[in-house]
Amino acid sequence: MDWEQHYLEEHTPWDKGAAAPPLLEWIEANPDALAGRVLVPGCGLGHDCRALASLTGAEEIVGIDISPEAVKRAGQEEQAGAERYELADLFQLEPEHRQTNDWIWEHTCFCAIEPDMRNAYVEAVYGALKPGGNLLAVFYLDPYDNEHPRGGGPPHGCTLEELEERFVKSGRFEELESYVPKKSYEGREGLERVIRFRRVG
Repeated sequence: MDWEQHYLEEHTPWDKGAAAPPLLEWIEANPDALAGRVLVPGCGLGHDCRALASLTGAEEIVGIDISPEAVKRAGQEEQAGAERYELADLFQLEPEHRQTNDWIWEHTCFCAIEPDMRNAYVEAVYGALKPGGNLLAVFYLDPYDNEHPRGGGPPHGCTLEELEERFVKSGRFEELESYVPKKSYEGREGLERVIRFRRVG
């Protein structure tokens, strides 16, 4: 998918103009948990990054995206705190992003990539986290509707069984929490799952 072209053509239906409600809900329930350095892959226009910067004690939030236009626009928004944006590919991270992050916030990146790239995704986030670092994620389990037919994504859905197979049974992560968020974007109610994984080793 040509993400850059979508941004240039202003065709970004995944962008809701505000931070992900499950992220805001989690921060409210865990106000002092997020700290250190946070990586946000597929950050888009940076809504989640700004929420992380303004609502947590994180020292640095780095949003990365493969679309130059998205990174440019994110950087043009009023800065909320310690957030910054970089043109970067999660699957080809520079050394400065490897084993340097205390947290990763996952929102829409996993469901946007082709499913056959998901094992590589697990390796990428594992490699980006410090030992014992946390992957906090909201996964879109059932994104299918008239606009997004099954098999025609993105977004691509997933199951809890698949997530356990890829993350936990790989030996890379342990699961610390998992629940259906009470707050979601309109139309996603009951279709998402918040999971926090911790890197093993």
